[in-house]
Amino acid sequence: MHYNHGGDVMEYVLPEKGFDLRDGFLAIPDRPGLGIEVDEKKVEEMAKAGHDWRAPVWRHSDGSIAEW
Repeated sequence: MHYNHGGDVMEYVLPEKGFDLRDGFLAIPDRPGLGIEVDEKKVEEMAKAGHDWRAPVWRHSDGSIAEW
């Protein structure tokens, strides 16, 4: 289930400082924390643009809440 259209989390990480994937697994980082570096300019740019994301509401045919 993927409802995040047009805003992947990896868009906010510097390409050369992103997750190190090897053979389908994340390599243990040799840098602090998750071993990634956030692209602060991208974060600032997107913060200026704002967003209108809301948590999706899924309901069953009887009106009861599903998933959330």
